[in-house]
Amino acid sequence: MLAAICLGGIFVRLAAGGFYKRLIRESANLALTKNRYLRTLRQNAEDTYRINMGMSNTRVYLERQLYSLRFMGMSLRGLESLGGQLTLLCFLAGGAAAFLSYWYRSDNYYIVLYGVMGIFGGMVTMFADYGVNLEEKRQHLLTCLQDQLENAMWSRLERENTTDQQPALPAEEERREQAPVRSIGRDRRSGAHARRSAEQTAASRENLREVSRDAREDRSGENWLQDLNPDQKRMLGEMLKGFIS
Repeated sequence: MLAAICLGGIFVRLAAGGFYKRLIRESANLALTKNRYLRTLRQNAEDTYRINMGMSNTRVYLERQLYSLRFMGMSLRGLESLGGQLTLLCFLAGGAAAFLSYWYRSDNYYIVLYGVMGIFGGMVTMFADYGVNLEEKRQHLLTCLQDQLENAMWSRLERENTTDQQPALPAEEERREQAPVRSIGRDRRSGAHARRSAEQTAASRENLREVSRDAREDRSGENWLQDLNPDQKRMLGEMLKGFIS
């Protein structure tokens, strides 16, 4: 039992250390990585950056993502805690076995054997913990990921945003410049049309006055319209229509 606990603690630490090593090796280039955890992390980081138009604290974001990272059905933090718990369990199991041997008056050989094996197994797991050094590998992984995000991914996304925004600015400026020109053209056309209408109205009034004056001079009477010839009546009707319109 003590040997199984000791080997379990060593195996957990070695498995977590190997997983960290693979992640560190694959994090050298997130754009070409084949690790599904890192691909998911990259996609989530890009989506978060685009939605929020930036990321103020990349380190905190990466630490939160690593907390949700799982290996063998457990998070990496859980594996580290499990290794420490197995180390303590090795010490406790050795001490409990030695105490039970003494309680049931077993031979001193078994008392010493269980006590020494518990202490030796706990020290071996601690030695494996210091050799693997999961905390240092975790910090190394965070540094590599932060370097990739801040020095490679964020720069690329900023260039893409700048490229997408550049064509829109000249178009907007062109619309702003064309708007006053169009309005000025419309104002000029409206003024010219108003002047032509005023000139036509004035000419119609003047012609009406001339026809009326000629008719009064040619005949003094109330029914002077009846004495007009067809051409004069047609001209008078056209002038009235133009004056009314």
